[in-house]
Formats: sequence, C-alpha cells, structure tokens
Amino acid sequence: MENLKEKVKRICILGSGGREYAIGWAFKKFGFDVYFYPGNAGTKNIGKNIQINNFDELSNFDMVIPGSEEFLVKGIADGKANVFGPDSKGARLEGSKCFAKTFMKKHGILTANFQIATDEISLYDALKAFKPPYVIKADGLAQGKGVVICDTFDEAMDIGQKLIKGQLIPNVKGPVVVDEFLKGWELSAIAIVNGTDFALLPFTRDYKRAFTNNEGPNTGGMGAFGPVEIDSKLKEKIKNLFSKTLNGLKEDGIYYRGFLYIGLMIVNDEPYVLEYNVRLGDPETEVIVAMDPGKFVENILKAFNNERFEEYTPNNYSVDVVLASQGYPENPMKGQEIYIENDECEDWMIFYAGVTEKDGKLLVNGGRVLHSIGIGKTLSQAREKAYRNIEKVKFEGMFYRNDIALYQGE
Repeated sequence: MENLKEKVKRICILGSGGREYAIGWAFKKFGFDVYFYPGNAGTKNIGKNIQINNFDELSNFDMVIPGSEEFLVKGIADGKANVFGPDSKGARLEGSKCFAKTFMKKHGILTANFQIATDEISLYDALKAFKPPYVIKADGLAQGKGVVICDTFDEAMDIGQKLIKGQLIPNVKGPVVVDEFLKGWELSAIAIVNGTDFALLPFTRDYKRAFTNNEGPNTGGMGAFGPVEIDSKLKEKIKNLFSKTLNGLKEDGIYYRGFLYIGLMIVNDEPYVLEYNVRLGDPETEVIVAMDPGKFVENILKAFNNERFEEYTPNNYSVDVVLASQGYPENPMKGQEIYIENDECEDWMIFYAGVTEKDGKLLVNGGRVLHSIGIGKTLSQAREKAYRNIEKVKFEGMFYRNDIALYQGE
C-alpha cells in the first residue's frame, strides 16, 4: 500500500450518501487525505467537506472518485485523467435505459426481451407483447425509482403514460422500456475496470423493497450482504457478460474505466442483465468496503495507476441494514434529531448517509439516513451485529427491514 501512496495521496469523493462515506472511510483508514464534495454531516469526521465552484477545481486532487452517476452522465470524467470513472459516452449505459438495452441487443448480451415506447400507441403495442406482471423502466436517471412493476394492463398503461409525460418522477420524462418480467433471484456484480482489463469485486445481494418480506415500493436499497457465494459455472457466465460489455464498448469506440455494475437476475442458472450502473452501488458499496477495506483500496489504486490488479476473496462477511425515515421513498420525514450512542467498534459501525448538522445537533436530511454495518467470520455473526448495532440509534420515524441477509431468494 505504501508504494501506491507515492502516486496518489489526495482523494476527492463526489457525493453525499452512505456509499461515499464508505469509500472515504476505507481510504482514511489507510492514511490517505480524503475530501468530500459536498459530503454530509458524517463525512466531515473522516475527511474534509469542501465546496467546488466548477469542476476544473478537481485538478487539485490526485484522484477523484464520483459516487453518484449524475456526475458521470454530466461529463465529470471527460478529458480528466484524474477522475476514476467513464466519460459521458460510457455513462450512457446508466444514463439511458433505452441506450443500454439497445447496446445489449446489438452485442448479444443476455437480457430480458423488451420494447421501447415513446407515446400512448407504442406503449399499448409494447404492453400487448408481454404478459403480466409488466415491467416499465424510465429511460433517464431516476434515483433508483425508475422501475415500476404493474400487475394489470390498465395500471401499466397509466404508469407508462405518466412516465412518458413526466408526471410520475420529477425531472424524468420521455421514452420508456417495457421489459419481459423475469422470475429468479437477484445478484449484484461489480467490477473494477482500467480501460482494458477488469476484476470482479465480491458479489453482494441487495434488497429493493421498502418493507420486510419484500413488501412496499421499490427503493434505492434497504440493505445488503456479502459475499454471496456462487458456483464456478455461473461465475464464468457472469465474467463473460462483463467481457462482452467491455468488448462492445470498445467496438463502439468508447473507452471505459472506473466501476461497472451489472444488476443480474439469475433464471435457471442463467444470468440476465437487468441494468447497468457506471459507478459503485448503494448499499452494495458499504458491504464490499466493510468486508475487506484494504483490498478494496489497493485494487482501486492499482487500476487507477494501470498496475496489475485482480479479484480477491474477502476476509469477512458483512451485512448492511439501512435505517430509513418514515415516508421513504415517496416523501421521507426530515429534520428529526438523531441520537447515536457510539458509531464505530472493531466489527460494527454506522455509515452516515442522509444526515445534516445544525447547532451541533445531528438531523435527518434524507430517506436513507444511516447504514448499520456488521462484520463477522460467518454471515449469521455479521447479521447479528448489524441488528444489535441498531439499538444504539434513535430518531423519530426510523424504520428498517428485519429480514436483511435472512435468505437469498425473493
């Protein structure tokens, strides 16, 4: 690690959530100077929150890690060698569901059958091509809320039209993807990419529905665990999906480095691509970092410096339980005071997300407020610590799922 510090010392992490806190926590742990823009009330305790007036100021840092996809879609990495992320062309994999699905079809990447709808007539025709339940995906960035599953045709028509017209999600309008519904189990696969090669990070599983037993609306993620162990045949199939994706990008003249996240649905031992993300996932990052922060940091630095980096087996299991605010994801309560007895020990910790500070008090400032992390040599140990840790946290309207890491299948 010390020799890697000779090239990279000052690191700026872009974003304000638990993912960004976790990345910064790992780099801080190994002696790097960590800065956050804009950060949150927790990140200032492990680094320095800064203000940036324009992105040219990022040249002051040895390495910039964008946490949020919005920075990448807006071109934060365009022409900047110190930004570890794809340029705006590569970011279209996440920035446009229509682009991503068309890309997959062009390059023979296994995904659900789909049609693209741009108006009421094409939406009707697209939905008629599939059986319920109907899966409708907004084309643009929707903060994890752009996928809607409808049980009836009429509901799907209503939701689809609202998405197209921009009446469902603020600042999101335009074409939608109508996907075939796939029944299986979900898996998050994330790789570090240096422009030519990739190495998988440990597999994780996240939980999208707001409430226990997979009830309630989809969210950005209510918790996760890892590593998820899979058989060698499935792993090779997943690696092949990454290879096909990177080869496809190269064929299309797109240079890609940073993180590549593939959301998978495993159907009869076949991995189907649900979506691409062009950055680390949230809450998957919190779990990956906690499992083995040293290997996480080392591999990022090696990829950034174009040195040999490789897949690793983590030392521990970890579990992340999201502590959310009442009303999340639609309209979360904000402003409540947060009480935390202790935020870090040897094998459990709190990662800060939707929090702010006023007059020395920690306040709720978002839907996903805190991440309770447990680490253990077994999954059950990690799970027990993550839930026991929650007893040290209180704020009005706090809720969480009680089945994180209890089972793998939906």
